[in-house]
Amino acid sequence: MAENTPFPPEYVAETRGPRVIAVACLFIFLDVGIVTLRFATRYVYKTKSGIDDFLIIPALVFAVGICAIAIVEAKIAGVGRHLPVLYITDPQAVVNWAKCGYAIEEIYCASVAMPKISILASYLRIFTEKRYRVMTYTIGAIIGATAIAGIITSLASCRPFSARWDPALFNSNCIDAPRFWQGLSAPNIVTDVMMLILPMPVIWGLHMDRKQKVALSCTFILGSFGLIASIIRLTVTLRVTALSDGTWDSADIAIWSLVESGCYLIAACLPVLRPLYLNLLKAMWSLKSSDYLSSSLRSSFPKFSRTKDSEGHIYVEMDSYQNVESAKGPSDVCSTTISGIGNHAFGVSTSIRGPDGIQQGNPEKSTALIS
Repeated sequence: MAENTPFPPEYVAETRGPRVIAVACLFIFLDVGIVTLRFATRYVYKTKSGIDDFLIIPALVFAVGICAIAIVEAKIAGVGRHLPVLYITDPQAVVNWAKCGYAIEEIYCASVAMPKISILASYLRIFTEKRYRVMTYTIGAIIGATAIAGIITSLASCRPFSARWDPALFNSNCIDAPRFWQGLSAPNIVTDVMMLILPMPVIWGLHMDRKQKVALSCTFILGSFGLIASIIRLTVTLRVTALSDGTWDSADIAIWSLVESGCYLIAACLPVLRPLYLNLLKAMWSLKSSDYLSSSLRSSFPKFSRTKDSEGHIYVEMDSYQNVESAKGPSDVCSTTISGIGNHAFGVSTSIRGPDGIQQGNPEKSTALIS
């Protein structure tokens, strides 16, 4: 392939396609997994379903859809490879890239809007004051209007419709694509900040202890992952000033579009999973406490040793709570016994017995109890 092009072999072979496919597959797994956990949590903990749960279903469809389109772009549309190379080696891939551009732009708008509207619907569960409910509906209207405007603008971006994949018509009949991508990100960032701030006064006004308020606030703050991804996506699009190497530049934009939509979906599900991970933390704490108890029991177990002198006598020495005690006798009559009392008490005792089994003298005993 490189022999038929004026480009170096390294330039011809260079591709970001596998990275796009890897991220897409990862987020398909994460998106399906988090929504499955959401509904499993609703079922197990018998919590009431609401409109936010119904909205999360189309949100999942769009999130998986944008991942599927990204895989198709990497496979047959040359996304991740250099556009000048594709013009020479695979012109059909360039046509496919332009056609897939329509699909991924429309699905991106929907995949970002749906989980955010689901989050706002969940806000209505806790907002009782009219002003907060009005702000929630207002932000939702802005998100919906932005998504619809993005879809319409994308569909009308080229006249005729086929101008996007017709090089003879593209430059004079299509809008500035990089500016369009940037325009999609800016409203998302603004509404993200509004959604992040909106629930905080309500949460801190609830009648619950400070720790619960902090925990609940952190749950909502985790939704800022989508905001971070949106900002990164915007910075990536700002680096693209033209489409002279559009298939190469589209790879990073596609990746951060997948991350952004996936993060919004995950953020929409995290508050619902709160009972699940609280119980998980309790189980982990219980297991840690159990391990600590076992470690304490082992460390508190009395240490003892048996040594033999030149006459064949056995010395048994132990340290029981700093009290050193010992017993001495022939090896055939001196015994050491390790005993347990219930589930929480252990001890070591030593005694000297005569050949006839009768205890001789005053044997020293040591017993260490751990309660």
